[in-house]
Amino acid sequence: MPALQRARKQARATACQSNLHQWATSMAMYATEYDDKVWIIPQGMGEWMEVLRPYYEDIDKIRACPAATKPCQDTDDTEARGSVDTMWGRKGKQMEFGGRQKGYWGSYGHNRWVQQWSSRAELSSPDERLWVRFSMKGAHDVPVFADSAFTHALPLHTNPIPPKPLRVFSDIPVNAGGCQIWRFCIDRHNGTINSCFLDASVRKVALYVLWDLKWHRNWEPQHYQAKDIPWLH
Repeated sequence: MPALQRARKQARATACQSNLHQWATSMAMYATEYDDKVWIIPQGMGEWMEVLRPYYEDIDKIRACPAATKPCQDTDDTEARGSVDTMWGRKGKQMEFGGRQKGYWGSYGHNRWVQQWSSRAELSSPDERLWVRFSMKGAHDVPVFADSAFTHALPLHTNPIPPKPLRVFSDIPVNAGGCQIWRFCIDRHNGTINSCFLDASVRKVALYVLWDLKWHRNWEPQHYQAKDIPWLH
């Protein structure tokens, strides 16, 4: 039985990477059409999936990691957090900013440092931490989409390591203030998550390595090791 369980987990992890390869292909098509410029994303839950819908119309097939397809358990209708094995959002119920119903759901999240801000003030004085083109130096280590307990996050290198495993939605605070990276720090694939990067590559990432990826342009690597997350052992 343990061998069968391991085989099933590996199959789900492989299928998860396949989904992310589809998102990577859609992202590459977007980059070609928009002269290498990263998207401007409107407010709303799951909005990054809508931006890429024209490049993979049946996105319902790739919204969720096969290891996280259970319905959302969070009763908060505004945030509707996911977890290790549940999706964020609810089909047909999530409300976009402005009140327009979208029904966003999934179990992958977007690194919101990969975008252009949408307001006039932000466009006139852009945040220097943003990744605004796809062919930027170091793209291989810039996460764009990854296994996540929420639709998006703005990680900071000052975000602490979670003191315990983040198994259920309530383990991650609403709005994830001061710990946005926790939305990605979920033990979904045996101590790792899968991620799609700015160069359209896909690979698994150990949870302690999350603090060494270049989430934004001014990121300072923390060089954690496996022993720094004792609950993984």
